[in-house]
Amino acid sequence: MRVYIIGMPASGKSLLGKQLALSLNLKYIDLDNQLEKIEGCYVRDIIASKGYQYFRERERDCLHTILNERHIVVSCGGGTPMFYDNIEKMKKSGIVIWLNVDLSLISKRIKQNITRRPLFSELNEQEIDAKVRELYQDREKKYKLSDIKIFINERSKNTLSSVIQQVVKFNKRKFL
Repeated sequence: MRVYIIGMPASGKSLLGKQLALSLNLKYIDLDNQLEKIEGCYVRDIIASKGYQYFRERERDCLHTILNERHIVVSCGGGTPMFYDNIEKMKKSGIVIWLNVDLSLISKRIKQNITRRPLFSELNEQEIDAKVRELYQDREKKYKLSDIKIFINERSKNTLSSVIQQVVKFNKRKFL
């Protein structure tokens, strides 16, 4: 089983990925963390020193390496599905989950932890809100290609067990 978690920055992909991997007894990889290990510096520093294009190329290379692993949950960067053939490769090799979080909640989370978010680091609160909406509009079409869609807002009742049930059910349909 291979599970890829996609969604906007600050949507909770890493948290869900860790919990899902632990619950299903699978290996967990955070794609950004994997890339940081390979490059020896943070994503924000990769982008600052080598550029956005370089970052996206290395991200693709890292993802393509992971595609060969089995029994794994991968939390992808927010933009990972947007570039090259990444979303197609993920869908072909596993299950793609879109963590679709209410945009106001995403903006709130980004504002609380701006230093880890290179796309937002120089923006004020109103600009962050606008950037979140712009990114969502740009990415929604690719995100919608996911196999499983999990909607989250302040009142959501989605639980880890319900996500696990959806993954197991979809895995049986897709790979049997």
